[in-house]
Amino acid sequence: MKTRKKIISLLLAGTLLLSTILTGCGSGDTSTDTGTAGTTSDSATNAGSDAADASSGEKVTITYWHIFPEGDEFKPVHDELIRRFNESQDQVYVEDLGISFFDFLDKMNTAIPAGTGPDVAFYDLGESLHRAEAGAIVDLTPYIERDNFDMSQFYPWTEEFGTYEGHWYGLPFAGGGRILVYNKDMFVEAGLDPEQPPKTLDELEEYADKLTKLDENGEIEVLGFHPSLGNVSIRDYVLNRGGSFFDENSTPTINSTINLETLEWYVRMTNKYGLKQVQSLQAASSTTGIDPFLAGYVAMEVNVDDFYKKLSESDVNYGVALVPGVNEGENATQGSSFDLEIFDHGDQAKIDAAWEFIKFMTSVESQQYWASENKWPSTNQRAMESSEEFQNDPVWQVILQSLEQTKVIKYERTVPNWWNLLVAEVETAQSEQKTPEQALEDAQSVIEIAIENNKALESE
Repeated sequence: MKTRKKIISLLLAGTLLLSTILTGCGSGDTSTDTGTAGTTSDSATNAGSDAADASSGEKVTITYWHIFPEGDEFKPVHDELIRRFNESQDQVYVEDLGISFFDFLDKMNTAIPAGTGPDVAFYDLGESLHRAEAGAIVDLTPYIERDNFDMSQFYPWTEEFGTYEGHWYGLPFAGGGRILVYNKDMFVEAGLDPEQPPKTLDELEEYADKLTKLDENGEIEVLGFHPSLGNVSIRDYVLNRGGSFFDENSTPTINSTINLETLEWYVRMTNKYGLKQVQSLQAASSTTGIDPFLAGYVAMEVNVDDFYKKLSESDVNYGVALVPGVNEGENATQGSSFDLEIFDHGDQAKIDAAWEFIKFMTSVESQQYWASENKWPSTNQRAMESSEEFQNDPVWQVILQSLEQTKVIKYERTVPNWWNLLVAEVETAQSEQKTPEQALEDAQSVIEIAIENNKALESE
């Protein structure tokens, strides 16, 4: 009963964080993806024998839940990859279920503790740690070692936040960081060179002033830039400055000097043209489902790498650049990756079949197809950097640079909901109910108390 309670509490804690990460193909050499089996754990060894049994009988059918329901813009490419796998061999058949993102979280959090979840799920790599800790998902390291599956093909930062006690519990699939997008026609109209986007935060503000347009009543017609419009948060600007929220020992550093300087800039830029003006833009965007940049209300914004798909389908004459930093060349932003995870329902043949499926889905060839067709970057670095298409496309070149400079925020097991606690205080600073300094001091205190409360609960 205690284990079941632990699984439920860990999964629910992770939901709070996972819900913050969303707003969003060619051939290659896969020879290093698989190899001959080596000595490994009993589970991986047994998996091999079960696979041999399956090959002489009926197909092993596995269930796969993901976040691409009917009507989702990424579904066709995702469906094609599943079809390719099913037709590539005669031992495994994948039955998939697409669920809208926010319904997906609720469904998984109900199904996993009950043991009625899928064999494979499309999840968040950074959050795999709490599912690993709860014992809900399969340790993939024995299978990786047995098959000589090359994890170095993925971006190094995926390992930084995607392993638990040195073991992999999910294979990285797709993700990335953030880029600056800007309207070239608006640049020309404002007397700015459309091929020279801002390279520092000072230049960003200077450009924003020139690009902002007011009507005769002083109301904003076009906003040059706003730090929270697009798909971005104060996390990105903190990482951009080299800051952090926790130190290497998981001690909160919320009220650090760098974080204070960042929040002071964030609040000033938030309120430069009035908070209500921006709130009305955000409300209009939420109602229509159209991003403010694509609607022509904003000249520059920071958005996720896979925003490229919407850009490419729009009529906007756009440009892309790395997110400006305090100094030129400092362009890091927050990144993340979805992954594929295997759930253990006590059927070794299904686990082995699921492993074959996720290897196929994360291979260089599959990931190049995914990225090319969806314009959603893969976290398979080899897939991205070995593609001629990506090397010859100037937008992809910026995205590739952003992927190289991506930083990650690790899962903090002592206080999984820290971000929600911080956001509440950041909002008080934005609305000028508190000074930035007081807001961060209060956030530091609230998070420290949450850590102590969680420790007390664990010891019960």
